[in-house]
Amino acid sequence: MLIVTKVALFSPAWRAGIKKGDKISAFDGHPYEDALDFAYYDGQARFSVTIHRGDKQKVVTVRKDESVPMGIEYDQEDMPITHCQNKCIFCFVDQCPKGMRKTLYVKDDDYRSSFACGNYVTLSNIKQQDLERILRLKLSPLYISVHAYDPEVKKLLCANPNSAKVFDYMRQFAEAGITMHTQVVMIEGINSDGVLKETLDELYKLYPYVQTVAIVPVGLTEHREGLYPLKPVSKECASRTIDMVEKMQAEIVQVNHEGWVWCSDEMYVIADRDVPSYDSYGDFDQIENGIGMISTFDHGVEEMLEAKPDIKGQFTLVTGKSFEKHLKGWCDKLQKEYPVQLDLVAVENDCFGHTITVAGLLTGRDIVNTLKERGHFPDVLLPSTVLKEFETVLLDGMSVDEIEKELDCKIHICRGGAHMIAILSGDEEHYE
Repeated sequence: MLIVTKVALFSPAWRAGIKKGDKISAFDGHPYEDALDFAYYDGQARFSVTIHRGDKQKVVTVRKDESVPMGIEYDQEDMPITHCQNKCIFCFVDQCPKGMRKTLYVKDDDYRSSFACGNYVTLSNIKQQDLERILRLKLSPLYISVHAYDPEVKKLLCANPNSAKVFDYMRQFAEAGITMHTQVVMIEGINSDGVLKETLDELYKLYPYVQTVAIVPVGLTEHREGLYPLKPVSKECASRTIDMVEKMQAEIVQVNHEGWVWCSDEMYVIADRDVPSYDSYGDFDQIENGIGMISTFDHGVEEMLEAKPDIKGQFTLVTGKSFEKHLKGWCDKLQKEYPVQLDLVAVENDCFGHTITVAGLLTGRDIVNTLKERGHFPDVLLPSTVLKEFETVLLDGMSVDEIEKELDCKIHICRGGAHMIAILSGDEEHYE
């Protein structure tokens, strides 16, 4: 049961008669299972709640706008995570070095966190009762790792026969009106080219319930001892993939007037090609997959520069190797037009290996060692992607405060292009 510890005054729960100390045993007559039930019904407009108060049981009705929370806080046991039962040949967790944050070694494949947090899952380990619950609650949207339509390719990729059932589940979800965002981690020579085209064609048959598709190049660290031999996506393969995806995208936009499939920014970096325009990414549903981040950064910078900001001073800008060339273009432009010195530092990833070039996988120790060796200005900008969500800790557990102490500098956490301009113009505290 869920034990209510606090009810906000005049909230929908308060108006329904729910009180502190009540125990909730069911929503809409369905027994309470875990926090997913609360997360789901908290987004509904009308539902019943079975409560226990002392020896009495009572059913009340909550009415509210879907965007308004119920207004209660509660205690319950932590919801155990359903761990992944695959042995994917490209699994990033298997490639993590020692000494990272403990959560980086957790293989989450839980449909509940897919709905609640937007985590990608393979659906390889759902049981019949899980499937029935997803369909009953119409959990939407879900975030699903597809990787390949071909069953044999999928079994090779995930080393789990159940992984090939993903399209069977997705068809049932589509029939129930459940929307899905999907991703393909692409490995050259395995699920690229013709295999990828087949996968996209089959996914498009589920449109509009499959709302978006992200194509992401496989990430390979230098910690792959004993793992399946893989190679990074080549420039030629990345370019072929972009051509295929952009051709399909153009055809889809002509019919549906909206985008559906995108390659990640990293694919464009590998191919040494310009990313699509800001307006082509729609609602940026796949930005957490690195899709549209460069265009969003540029858009933010351009909008801020229109306001003629007072940019001046000396700053060190830290980034990953993959964004170095693009960010250098902005640094050169700003230094030419404003009295500002910008020291751009693209940090090599010694922790995961130099094959990992994105800023989001930089560790505090690599950043500190690099800046100590080459020097830096008193003000240092770090991209927010290096931090754990809602915290100021990096992948190796080093905190922003620790970095500031070791480098004797002021760290500014930069949340994108617009925020970068706000920092450079001394208007950081007013930035939203």
